[in-house]
Amino acid sequence: MARFDFKQFSVDDTGCGMKICSDSVLLGAWFLPAHAEARSVVDAGAGSGVLALMAAQICADAAVTGVEIVPEACAAAAANFAASPWADRLEVCAGDFRTVDLPAPVDLIISNPPYFTEGEIAPDKARAAARHQQTLTFGELLRRSRSLLAPQGRLGLVAPAEAEASILFEGEMAGLKLRRLCRVLTTPGKQPRRVLMDFAASDGPVETTTLHLREPNGSLADVYRRLVDPFYLKIS
Repeated sequence: MARFDFKQFSVDDTGCGMKICSDSVLLGAWFLPAHAEARSVVDAGAGSGVLALMAAQICADAAVTGVEIVPEACAAAAANFAASPWADRLEVCAGDFRTVDLPAPVDLIISNPPYFTEGEIAPDKARAAARHQQTLTFGELLRRSRSLLAPQGRLGLVAPAEAEASILFEGEMAGLKLRRLCRVLTTPGKQPRRVLMDFAASDGPVETTTLHLREPNGSLADVYRRLVDPFYLKIS
């Protein structure tokens, strides 16, 4: 993939280790509308910048910073930001999310972080950095986010379903409290494939939901369609 056109912006992911995927779009569509009043947003591991662009679309008053460690992805994100309707509110910060200097406190942090801890590592360095937890583990993401978030700030992330328990443990260790959890299934009755998580610095009730993407007959589920409709030009 190179250029992908959304309803209000386009993304060219040339040079990025991880191409645009439905996980990022689903996370942004689920997490961001609940926090549309945010004034500052950080996309940790921005890649080509799709989550940052979604944040700029939904959070109309927010300054949005995409943090990316891979130079080629930084260049792609910068070009995508400059071509968007919100160029004046978007910026790229080149560096490691764990250590880079960022303005704090931050209202929202959103991330589709590297997933894999095992298995063959891609020979391409950019793809390896995007897929494997070589440069940013879940624990590091949670701890760094806790240090940056405003008292009422929130962290949204997407992860494999099998990582749910370990992420909840790491969140507790970092001082972050789960406030919303959505388990994502392909079709009803299947085991969850992904989890969408919304963490806060303060404790409170936890809202747990389940989302299936397709009906047993293969058609898109209405709830999923409504979630992503503000972004995709067409979905099937």
